Amino acid sequence: MKKIFLISFVFLLSISTYAQLQTISLYSDYSFAGKKNLQITRADAVGALVQLKFNVYENFGFSIISGYKLYSLNEPDVLKTWNWDFWTNRYYPKIVSDLRADPNLSVEIGAIQKMDLIPVILFINYDIIPFEDLKITPSAGAGVNFYTRRMFATETWTKKFPQANHSFTYSYRNFAPDKKGNPVFAKFGLTFTYNLLSYLDLSASSSYSKIFETKNSMGYDTFPFDSEISFNIGLSFKY
Repeated sequence: MKKIFLISFVFLLSISTYAQLQTISLYSDYSFAGKKNLQITRADAVGALVQLKFNVYENFGFSIISGYKLYSLNEPDVLKTWNWDFWTNRYYPKIVSDLRADPNLSVEIGAIQKMDLIPVILFINYDIIPFEDLKITPSAGAGVNFYTRRMFATETWTKKFPQANHSFTYSYRNFAPDKKGNPVFAKFGLTFTYNLLSYLDLSASSSYSKIFETKNSMGYDTFPFDSEISFNIGLSFKY
């Protein structure tokens, strides 16, 4: 994988001398997982992206894209699969012990999982102009997903006081260690661009990403999916 990005960097460096900035685009993003890993049952995200598009020769060019996505993940047994030693070996046994010792004590336990995702993408583009104000741009490229998976347990405890006919309830969160990594991926996209003004375009795009398998490295083993489908809409400022 390192060789692929080294070749891409050398290629980008070699053509950058001839490149001219064409547009700067701001996109809203909605993404969801295709094939999911681990025991993830749902994974979708909202976010925002910035694209710098360069023209190299006639309709040929490249783009650099980055931004931020916030993924919501659903994993029913995440407290077991996270491999959180503190919870599994020390804290949860204490919960069980406390409940057995006091019949007036009860607890509801849940978990919430999020993932912060920062993609960095290099796209090769080719513009097709079927009509004067419409541009269709197929793209292909590769990138890196810098991710941080976050999870915390939610605990709602209730203590009953039968003699006073009263119950006291309180809640708190117990945070697990983060999981991080930077898996690499291939990406293919299609963008439709409509000319609004001399300096402004309206753009809509969709794309498909496939994560490269790199077991035991780059955080691949704890990344929640193998593929991603994204939809974007935004404005492009022309230069």
